[in-house]
Amino acid sequence: MSWAWVFFLIYAVFTAGLAWRSGQGTDSSESFAIGSGHMPWWMAGITLGACLASSSTFVIMPGFVYASGLVALLSFTVPLLIGIGLGLWTLSYRFQAVGARHGALTVPHLLGAAYDSPKLRQLFAGLNILNVAYLILITVGCGYVMEQALGVPYPFAVVGIVTFVFAYTGFGGATAHAWTNTLQGMVMVVVSLVVFASGVHLWPQVAADLPTTGLVDPGSVLFSTPWEAYLVPVVIGFALSTQPHLLSKALYVEDQRELTKTIGLGMVTYTIFSLVLFAGAYARLVLPADVPQDQVMARYLVVAFGDGPMGALISTAILAAAMSTLDGLLVAIAASVGNDLVPGKGSVWANRGVLVFLGGATILGALNPPKLVLILGQLGIYGLVAASAGPLLAALYSRGTPPVGAAFASAGTALAVHFGLSAVIPNPALAATVALFVAVPIAVLPALRTAPTTQPTPEVV
Repeated sequence: MSWAWVFFLIYAVFTAGLAWRSGQGTDSSESFAIGSGHMPWWMAGITLGACLASSSTFVIMPGFVYASGLVALLSFTVPLLIGIGLGLWTLSYRFQAVGARHGALTVPHLLGAAYDSPKLRQLFAGLNILNVAYLILITVGCGYVMEQALGVPYPFAVVGIVTFVFAYTGFGGATAHAWTNTLQGMVMVVVSLVVFASGVHLWPQVAADLPTTGLVDPGSVLFSTPWEAYLVPVVIGFALSTQPHLLSKALYVEDQRELTKTIGLGMVTYTIFSLVLFAGAYARLVLPADVPQDQVMARYLVVAFGDGPMGALISTAILAAAMSTLDGLLVAIAASVGNDLVPGKGSVWANRGVLVFLGGATILGALNPPKLVLILGQLGIYGLVAASAGPLLAALYSRGTPPVGAAFASAGTALAVHFGLSAVIPNPALAATVALFVAVPIAVLPALRTAPTTQPTPEVV
């Protein structure tokens, strides 16, 4: 048995044990969605950081650095970190306060309660299905790494990953997600530093190569102009912080002091994880020029670390990184669809039933991935955040009950603009940014004129 299989089996057994332990207390839709609500801040913080960094960070994005050089390295780090940080610091405290007031378990639950509209709650529960595109992205990344590291044929890798992660998430819910992500996050910190250090000997060549690639890449889907490379990521980073599996971390801890520490630790760990993008710069020097972008990281790991214990450990940790976001998304989507699509009818078994459906859809999508799987993932998730940003901002900052018609109009406009432009603009982030600028004011401006509520807003159940 190879070292890679030894480490992977140890990881799988330990993760399954944590999920089994967590599952003993997961007997309701509330415990499935947010655990106890009194999670230690350090656990919630590492979980947040691990959810921010997925297979897109550890597996897919280094391929863009390999292809585009300096502009990709800068675009995927500084402006994106600024945007995400601004979003989390701006929205999480209000989300925690408003969510606690309404007893909300999910983002659609909070929106339905804040607007006193079960239909709005159902709309955003349904829109969470757009996250399937990102589930496919993560699974494809995992499949490539497992194929290279464990020698498992890609189709079997996809089925095995989906079965394993969906099973332990369905059993343990948010608590399993947090425990496994804490383990995964700590390993990912070490691995990020090791991968970054693996190319230290190449730094003189890297320093000579990267400046020659320029601050934009006219031939790239994502970095063809300064606006796309450096301003769009700030806007998108802010919008991404509204994702259910990120914003819901505000409900994991019990007060604002704990939340401050949670966000701070999450951002620090995510910054460390971003160091793995340098693997793309190293790959430019040690790999052939014709490697498919989505397979660059898997190929680089073999070249840099070989087939010995270190290479096996790194590959296992990369799989853990990808799975950390996969299980976080699954908890958020299953809790939302299971609890919110038919309000008042949710149960832990409904949540688990949603996971079975998502698993089948993810397998089908991952077995036939597009040429650039990151674009597929962005298309779905950016559509969701563009639709939800306006109604969510209005719900969090309105002094009373915001007008529900404006929320529907904002969401519909965002979806129409995003998917309409995506048909002619190859960069989903640019299409989503335009959609945000058009749609957010439609929801926010009427809400700011709303008279203060003189009595508690009715809760949607």
